[in-house]
Amino acid sequence: MSTPQPLALAMALTCAMLEAARAGDWEQVLALEDQRHPLAKQPLARDADGVRQLGELLTLDRELQALVVQARDAAARQWQAAHDGARAVAAYGECLLRDGP
Repeated sequence: MSTPQPLALAMALTCAMLEAARAGDWEQVLALEDQRHPLAKQPLARDADGVRQLGELLTLDRELQALVVQARDAAARQWQAAHDGARAVAAYGECLLRDGP
C-alpha cells in the first residue's frame, strides 16, 4: 500500500476546510490549515496528474478565500455596528449628564 502524496493530502484537507468554512466553523478551518501548511513545503510531482491536482487545489483554495473574505467582512460590519451603538449610548449619557433628564 502506498503512502498518499502531499498534494493529495493537501487536497483532502482543503476539501475539509471548505466544508468547515461553509458551516462557519472557523476554528476547524484553522486547525486544518495547521495540518495543511507543512504539505505546501513538500516537493510536488511535475507530471500531468500533479499539475491537474494543483489546479484543482488552487480552485478550491480560491473558493475558500472567498468564504474567508465574506466572513471577515460580516464580522467587520458587526463590530462597526456594535461600536456605533456604544458611541451613541456614550453620547446620550454625556447629554444627560450635561443637560439633565
